[in-house]
Amino acid sequence: MSKRKTEIGDDTTSPATKKIKGHLLIDTNSKVKEYDLPDYTPYEKLAEKYPELQMHLVPRQGPNATSGKHTMDFRNAEAVRTLNRALLCVYFDLDVVLPSDALCPAVANRLNYIKWLGRNIMEEFWPGNTVRGLDIGTGASCIYPLLGTRYIRGSEFVGTDINQASVAVAQQNVRTNALDDRIRVYLNDDRNTVLPIDSVGFPMPTPDADGSAFTFCMCNPPFYDSPEERQQLRQMKPIGRPTLDTGGKDDELYTVGGEEAFLERLVEESAVHKQRIKWYTTMVGKKGTLKALKAKIRDAGAKHVSEGALIQGRTTRWVLAWSFLDKTRFCLDVKKSAADVCSWLESAMDDLQISYNVINDEDVGAADAVARYSCSAVEKTWTRQWRRQQQQQQKQQQQQKQQHIVNADVSAIVPTECKQPLDDKDGAEELPVLAFKASIVCKGLDSCQIHMYLDSGYGSNVLMSLYNHLSRKSASV
Repeated sequence: MSKRKTEIGDDTTSPATKKIKGHLLIDTNSKVKEYDLPDYTPYEKLAEKYPELQMHLVPRQGPNATSGKHTMDFRNAEAVRTLNRALLCVYFDLDVVLPSDALCPAVANRLNYIKWLGRNIMEEFWPGNTVRGLDIGTGASCIYPLLGTRYIRGSEFVGTDINQASVAVAQQNVRTNALDDRIRVYLNDDRNTVLPIDSVGFPMPTPDADGSAFTFCMCNPPFYDSPEERQQLRQMKPIGRPTLDTGGKDDELYTVGGEEAFLERLVEESAVHKQRIKWYTTMVGKKGTLKALKAKIRDAGAKHVSEGALIQGRTTRWVLAWSFLDKTRFCLDVKKSAADVCSWLESAMDDLQISYNVINDEDVGAADAVARYSCSAVEKTWTRQWRRQQQQQQKQQQQQKQQHIVNADVSAIVPTECKQPLDDKDGAEELPVLAFKASIVCKGLDSCQIHMYLDSGYGSNVLMSLYNHLSRKSASV
């Protein structure tokens, strides 16, 4: 994980562009404590801040062990719970009860999921939008809503669970941390329903203009089909590698058909609710589940699918996200100054034959945008298909020239090019295939974002393809 530090611009940076990292939503005119995990903290240092951890420290063993350094026995369930309570308390100001009979969440892994959402569906998290998350199977810890409200400023969550005891503890954790106004916990009485948003008493938020009530849903599904499968998978681990004891209720660990069957139900229900949730997301524990699940998502009619890997130590999990909405906004991070980004974007649009005008419309983009553009393209010059068509056209023109030379009288030969180009449109005005607005927002001394907004009447897939092209090009800026 990258280490986040407070980063403030120099005297040439306006107050509106000052940024405190560590949040997906930034109120650039206020100073708020950042919440994140550091790259590395020795257990001894953590125990100084959370004394209950001290009793679970054990000296490191082995020829490379440093004198005075400690580790933990991760096979000890109580030690694992105490470690995660310490991380939540020290780095997130959260006092969380983790019952001994419930699943103990690995804080770093859960935070990585939330960060992945920020990196991959960032355009839904822009300032001015209320981020609303739905956590499926929130558990007694209520970990995702608690971490989410700390990390995504101004966000709201609904956590659901089918276990009444887990719901009671989750509600207690919410109250203890004074987050009742931002987190609601709902008991799902119907075990056959994954998304209970139409159930009686569900705290449904008021939908946005596009009909969506939630920005995203998230899920850490039951992993195993049975206790026997769990034991079998544990025995497949290399000998000598400690097995993390996270405990867990049967509801949290097992479901008929395992995670694949559970997530197939989630996909089926997403096809019913569609745009009511902007992004459906889930964690996946088995790589073999990914391929089958992606095929089902496509068959369900999703317009956008994204996936990624979460690697924490020796453990790898995957995230799948899909949406039924046409995306109309995209956000590109570029690690350069505002002047350099403006110059790069204008040069890129020139190269791609995209027409643009600098505008002063304050309704376009964030209020602190340093530049705004109105852009249009008559051809998709950034696509492979367009380049192939150009190559084919040039080949046909060359063949036509050669045919003229062979068959025509010398006086009729055109020495340099055909008199009638193959793409001549008889002077007809070419209509744009894409029209969009762009704005550049400074996020620090050498950090900017390019926000791209689709004009009405145009397909989002075209803007997405241009965004992907610029994203690849920006990596070499």
